[in-house]
Amino acid sequence: MQENSDCLLTNRELRSGFLGLYWGRLLTAVSVGLLGVFLPIFLYNIFDGNISLVMLYYAASCFVYLFLVPLGAQFLNRFGFRKALILASFAAAAINFAYYFTTKENLIILIPLSLLFLVIYRILFWVPYNVDFAIFTNNGKRGGQVGLMLSTITLFGVAGPMIAGYVIETWSMQVLFFVAVAAYALGAVPFAFVPRTNERFSWSYRRVWQELFSKRNRGVVLASIANGAEDIIGVVVWPIFIFLLLQGDYFRVGALSSFIVGVTVLMQYLFGNYLDKMGTKDRALKAGSVLYAIGWIVKIFVATAFQVFIAGLYHKVTKVLTDTSYDTIFFELAADQGHYVDEFTVLGEMAVQVGKMAAAGGVALIALFVSLKWTFIIGALASLAFTTLSNAREQRII
Repeated sequence: MQENSDCLLTNRELRSGFLGLYWGRLLTAVSVGLLGVFLPIFLYNIFDGNISLVMLYYAASCFVYLFLVPLGAQFLNRFGFRKALILASFAAAAINFAYYFTTKENLIILIPLSLLFLVIYRILFWVPYNVDFAIFTNNGKRGGQVGLMLSTITLFGVAGPMIAGYVIETWSMQVLFFVAVAAYALGAVPFAFVPRTNERFSWSYRRVWQELFSKRNRGVVLASIANGAEDIIGVVVWPIFIFLLLQGDYFRVGALSSFIVGVTVLMQYLFGNYLDKMGTKDRALKAGSVLYAIGWIVKIFVATAFQVFIAGLYHKVTKVLTDTSYDTIFFELAADQGHYVDEFTVLGEMAVQVGKMAAAGGVALIALFVSLKWTFIIGALASLAFTTLSNAREQRII
């Protein structure tokens, strides 16, 4: 077992690092809370209701990012994680700045520009954030810290969608993009207080791809692919489906999303602490993935606003069980890699992009022949595959 960077950090530095990451994500969660549901809908409208073009947008960003992640990790060796997190915040602001000015007339210029900043943001943010989160969270408390982070992000999803729906109907989508620009810019401040770590990415570009297809990393890679595939269905397809079902009523879309999220906030934090005390992360993940998969099947048959609420509520509750368990296990595995924590994180990021591309391609193809709701089968199958992360504990990772 390699020595991890947290062995070289004082308790004060560990606390400062976690709080910097926490408050940085809290500020960016303002943007996620307001735009999370409505960004896919914005793209759907910009592309004149062509779901295949929406999927192509997300698939293109994932494709480019997939091949640049290892190079980005090598660049971060020289640039530093703290500076990367700060710069990533401004890249995210630039994405929303591009969205602010995007119309059907100029999308051929601004959509590629937003893609460019989206890839830059992902390169600069996700590897440093995930590596630092694994380092600055504590064994025995990691479940509670993951639960705190997730519940805080979820908290902004309570009122956010309802407020966003009202803002869009009263003013415009551009107001939300302006708020997002400000939120991401402010998010750079807490990241400036995250202590430096000694992690260095040591693999060559060729070895990264070899490890991605290595049998010993199969559990983590398959789970991450499933995570990426389900994310596309849950974050992109489901909001568009609700929007179409509710006949373009932005406020009702936002209100339903807010009510569904509100029920789960406290549960998410409490469940994270429960995992730490009971040590049942693997069983919770296996049970949660099955229940979560059932939720996607149920959503296929949703036909009214009330059914959206009931199905969404059930799905959100089971998502608490699944996400908290999954993230806690993933960060524990990452922390166990010692000085290979960044290499482990890069593998996870690359596998997530493979999953997103596969799901986006599947949705684009299926939507040509049948109703959008049948793409939820992809989400159900991906959810069942989350359990391969538990199998990774029994394998020698990296």
